Amino acid sequence: MRISARAEYALLALMELSNNETDRPIQSREISSRAGVPKPFLDQLLLDLRRSGLVRSVRGPGGGYVLARTPGDITVRDAMAVVEGSTLNTQCGIKSSDGAPCKRLNTCALMEVWNRVDDAIDGVLATTTLADLAERQREYGNDPMYHI
Repeated sequence: MRISARAEYALLALMELSNNETDRPIQSREISSRAGVPKPFLDQLLLDLRRSGLVRSVRGPGGGYVLARTPGDITVRDAMAVVEGSTLNTQCGIKSSDGAPCKRLNTCALMEVWNRVDDAIDGVLATTTLADLAERQREYGNDPMYHI
């Protein structure tokens, strides 16, 4: 599984929102600065996250973004589904001579392995919440270093 910059940036932005101890909305430029996400890219991600119901936007002076649910109620899988569509994509690389997918998919021992890999990945993503990530980040210290 490859993690796109889009998915990682979305998760970094959500982590910033989940670490918001003031309960005041955070403006996108502040999220961008703290998470190290380019603002134009972040604005598009926040729009997608808002449409999906993971974040809310607050208008007016002092406006910005807040989580729409508690950090414990938002999983990494929720966020990745918004920006990636599907988190499960382990695929057999074998193609027939005409480029069609392998015809052995339903009777292939390797396909069983790829399905188990997908199940394991999905299990980790579905059971890791923003609250878990925030707690882990606190264990690393108060000055997070994000590398993409």
